[in-house]
Amino acid sequence: MRLYGVIAAFADPEALTEAVRTMRARGYRRMDAFSPFHVRGLAEMLGMRKTRLPWAILGGAVAGAVFVYRLILYSVEIDYPLNVGGRPLHSWPAFLVIAFEAAILGAALAAFFGGLAANRLPEYYHPVFNATSFTYARGGKFYLLVEAADPKFRKGVTKGQLTRLGAETVEEVEA
Repeated sequence: MRLYGVIAAFADPEALTEAVRTMRARGYRRMDAFSPFHVRGLAEMLGMRKTRLPWAILGGAVAGAVFVYRLILYSVEIDYPLNVGGRPLHSWPAFLVIAFEAAILGAALAAFFGGLAANRLPEYYHPVFNATSFTYARGGKFYLLVEAADPKFRKGVTKGQLTRLGAETVEEVEA
């Protein structure tokens, strides 16, 4: 099998963030981190780009509201106009409540499916699952993966650098 990268386990989030900061300073760019909870600033240190998910959620909300408002407008004014008590056919205050509910539904659906797409889920296989030390991910360890596709990656050198940064275990990850 070919080498996917090297994974290192750290005891606490401070050690992980220091390792990421040091490895970035040494020129490594193809890295990923795994932690049992959110570590503030880790995504920025890894060079991850900002998510476009809020814009997708806003688009889903607007699309849901506009779609339902136009559906109500069509059904009340064109398809089946019914004059009740001399009220106007286009009674927008009554339409807004349902359009608002549709906006919430559209935003929720966009958030759910956008979140799945942004995280590339469901992902049934990732090479990091081949690492035996990664089975301890449930136990509160913090992991840094340096991919072999990185131009600065040299197996022995990278493993040595991670060990000197205080990694508890350093292991090769097969693809």
